[in-house]
Amino acid sequence: MWWPCVLALSLLALSTPLAAADPSPQVLRLTFLGDIMGHDVNFRMEDYRDIYRGVEDVFRADDLTVANLEFPVEPTLPVSGYPFFNASRGYLDAALDAGIDAFSLANNHAFDQKMEGIFQTLRAAGSARAAAARQISFSGIRGNPLQPFLPETIVVKGLRVGFIAATQFVNDPAGRPYVNVVDCTDEGAVQDFLALVRRESPRYDLFIVSYHGDREYAAEPDPAKRTFFLRLLESGAHIVCGHHPHVVQGWELARVDGGDRLILYSMGNFISGMTWRLDPSDPEGALPPRGESYLLTAEVLLTGGTVSVVRADALPIANYRNASGEMVVGKLRELADGTVPLTKAWSTYYAGRLALMERAVTSWPAARPR
Repeated sequence: MWWPCVLALSLLALSTPLAAADPSPQVLRLTFLGDIMGHDVNFRMEDYRDIYRGVEDVFRADDLTVANLEFPVEPTLPVSGYPFFNASRGYLDAALDAGIDAFSLANNHAFDQKMEGIFQTLRAAGSARAAAARQISFSGIRGNPLQPFLPETIVVKGLRVGFIAATQFVNDPAGRPYVNVVDCTDEGAVQDFLALVRRESPRYDLFIVSYHGDREYAAEPDPAKRTFFLRLLESGAHIVCGHHPHVVQGWELARVDGGDRLILYSMGNFISGMTWRLDPSDPEGALPPRGESYLLTAEVLLTGGTVSVVRADALPIANYRNASGEMVVGKLRELADGTVPLTKAWSTYYAGRLALMERAVTSWPAARPR
């Protein structure tokens, strides 16, 4: 049962042909979240698992949870926040323990710890994958520049899900051979990536692209990114999930070849230190949107070799300081209605922010013809 604050968008979708062999109807439930960041205040927590306790029930109720991991994991170096991020293996493990299954590693901070950071992150990812009691996937970086970037294959309920991550840019240009960089304003790079999606997507029952790009703190998607995302759907992707702006930009459904496919333009921040100095007396300032997002759970119907996104549920969330003064994630409704014990000033603040988020969610267009 979803919380009352969940805003449901139920959609009757037509189908898009796939190469799936099993004709029996199946429904996959997938949850998407935004940037998992690591600022200094996040690393000073006593127990990193506390970040997720208020929302991890959502991850455990689905079939696949997808997020962006915006830092290297280089355990031979100290943890560090902005501008050159580095996280411990324990910080990664907390996300895994909470139930997140697939991670984009392609983002502008992927090369913050240089080549050794790439190698160590791949080692940490491999070790985490080997230790997990379930399938864990990572996409977006490579240790060998001659190795092609190909989709990860995730098997869910016997179905093959393709997952590939890319970023518009990397802060240090020296990282380009190691990070999957696809600039959506570079037509040559776009054509190459679209060709890869057209070639690889028929091998999967469902194909997901994770993309890191656009302008920070922009409330609306850049037109070049919007066009790129639509072209990805037309080339074979069924879901495109965006991040990097650190604020939400909403979603839409695009009808391609008679079926509805899902675009998430920017999921905002899931966890960060960007609202550490937030004051409840300033609900309209620049900081609040950087600490608010939503979890988007999509239901995908696969039947008779066809796929349809038939439902999308948005659960508003926010970063807040817990009783220990640490930044964690909670459901906005619980922060507003007293379920999470807060001062009256903070509960009132989150009630106002919840109303704004609910209006935003209902204003995003449901579907557009293509």
